[in-house]
Amino acid sequence: MLHKLSKTFVSTVALSTIILSLVTAQANASEGKSSKDSAPETITINATNKAPLFDGRCDKDEWQSAIKFELPAKTAVYLMHDDHSLYVCAKGKAEDYAVIDIYIENAKTGYLHNLHASAQLGERVFNGKEWSRSDRWNLKDWSGFWVPYAGRVESEDGLKPKFLKGSHREMQILRKKFIGDTWNIMISVSGIYHNEDSTTFTYPEKAVDTDTSTWAKFSFSK
Repeated sequence: MLHKLSKTFVSTVALSTIILSLVTAQANASEGKSSKDSAPETITINATNKAPLFDGRCDKDEWQSAIKFELPAKTAVYLMHDDHSLYVCAKGKAEDYAVIDIYIENAKTGYLHNLHASAQLGERVFNGKEWSRSDRWNLKDWSGFWVPYAGRVESEDGLKPKFLKGSHREMQILRKKFIGDTWNIMISVSGIYHNEDSTTFTYPEKAVDTDTSTWAKFSFSK
């Protein structure tokens, strides 16, 4: 009887040890996965020794050194930098407006900045509670190539402004505007014709404008 009890006790202890080991291993694996998932890879932006001409074209030789992100509907975003500036260009199709919004976290203040280029240039700031109204044309340490005006067109409501399709949207942001050599960024490109509708694409794909944990980290190459 004592012998049988001892065997049962030993077997129970051994089984408990195995189960505990498996649970611990699974917990460690899950923790490691979460840690990896919550620490996004930092993307290095290529350097250039020649500032691009803001002419609404980012497929010229001057953008060849830029890193390129392919988005759906034949849309692409280019990024490069020099010692003083970050250069961004959004390229769409001939029928697209390619409106661009760059979201950058200010590491010093914690505020989020939205730099916008469509038919107008403007900037909004998110203070943790709400976005400010867009400060149009009062640009501080950045500029861009806006959607060109192309005359007027007749409509049911009379004459309306017409804007040129097919140009690319360029932006220059002085690096002194945000501290550090690594920036947390989200990029949004709208006014893209896709599936018979005007669509918006973002990078990262599922990024949210007020949630910096969904954005991507970009660093300036040395």
